[in-house]
Amino acid sequence: MKNRFFALTFVFVALVAAGLLYQSLNPPISSAQLWSPSTNTTQQPSSPNNPTPSTTAPRSSGSFDYGRAKLENERNTIEVVQSYDSSIGYIQVSEKAVAQTQCDPSDPFLYWQCQQQQQQGSQAGGSGSGFVIDETGLMLTNNHVVTLDSDTVGDLMVKFHNDSKSYKAKVIGRSSAYDVALIQVDAPNKKFIPIPFGNSDTLKVGQKAIAMGNPFGLEFSVTEGIVSATGRTFEGKENLASNVIQTDAAVNPGNSGGPLLNSSGEVIGINTAILSPGTSMSGTGQFAGIAFAVPSNLVQSLLPELKAGKNIDSTSLASSRPRLGVGTFSYGMAQVPSDIRSQYDLPKNGVMLSKVEANSPAAKAGLRAATSSESFNGDVITKINGIEVNSAADLQRTVFNSKAGDELTLTVVRRGKELEIRIKPEIIK
Repeated sequence: MKNRFFALTFVFVALVAAGLLYQSLNPPISSAQLWSPSTNTTQQPSSPNNPTPSTTAPRSSGSFDYGRAKLENERNTIEVVQSYDSSIGYIQVSEKAVAQTQCDPSDPFLYWQCQQQQQQGSQAGGSGSGFVIDETGLMLTNNHVVTLDSDTVGDLMVKFHNDSKSYKAKVIGRSSAYDVALIQVDAPNKKFIPIPFGNSDTLKVGQKAIAMGNPFGLEFSVTEGIVSATGRTFEGKENLASNVIQTDAAVNPGNSGGPLLNSSGEVIGINTAILSPGTSMSGTGQFAGIAFAVPSNLVQSLLPELKAGKNIDSTSLASSRPRLGVGTFSYGMAQVPSDIRSQYDLPKNGVMLSKVEANSPAAKAGLRAATSSESFNGDVITKINGIEVNSAADLQRTVFNSKAGDELTLTVVRRGKELEIRIKPEIIK
């Protein structure tokens, strides 16, 4: 009996000791510990004044390490956003400016604005996004966002994230050809935290893309995706931008003019438009996973002229950019009836030359224009640098975005025969 008592006592003591040992190795997790923010790893985002993030040692509550809860990608996104959220402007356009707007639903670059006017009323005003590019208060946005004249005072207001005030602004320069505008904001210099530019020419498909802006009038919003494609062409009423960036980061009405950034917090493009297949059915634009941004390198090349107060449209581009010295018919070969194409041995795509200017690069290269508007005996340009040409805009886009002296390769069909012609565009006064 005595031995049995000692045995039971030994088992009891052993169980208590095991329980105490388990508790010391695995302390219980209370609900306060589970949800308290103080248990998380703290990390200061980089900023212009603090470029290097700092972290404290991860705190462990029980068996769960809260320091590992945030993925590296999450930490990066948070860092980028917290560094430049105050650089994003919510742009509001007054009734007077909207009254001057020519709302054309068929133009993709004015589509969002038209949608907003239809939803809010034609006199309710429009809105969009922009971002700071220097310490003096210059901001970039889309041309279709700012619809007022540069001399109009009080029709354009900008509100920054985490600031209840709105500040007056005015348009400095604009480019309808590339849907870009430069505005000056009248606010204290301490408000201006510029976002650096990245090199859009080095973008790789699959790279991270962060979109910041003000969709549907919601003051400040962030979405994330990847660079889905580069080198896209996107035709608005006058748009001549080439190498447009495609992204699947969610972009909606109101995001127009906001920046598309890479994981280094650099602007790689200006969010400009979306492809919205559902529009024809519902009448309302819906993000379908395809958005477009004007590349940052193109925007930077326009800045000197925008700062000088110029309006860069297709007409002014013709006098300031390299040209071939040709004119084309308003229609493409795809619009020519098949029996006419067969009769004149014409290709299915391309543009026919209606004019070749004397002493121009085209004349020097031996290009030939049609002898009359009723004739189909002119050279047909079907490709430029291997890229298919279907309209005069396709041709202009590549030529205007080249540099004087750059050699281009034209694929030309002349009386049924395909030729390759090398040509160097020149600035023709």
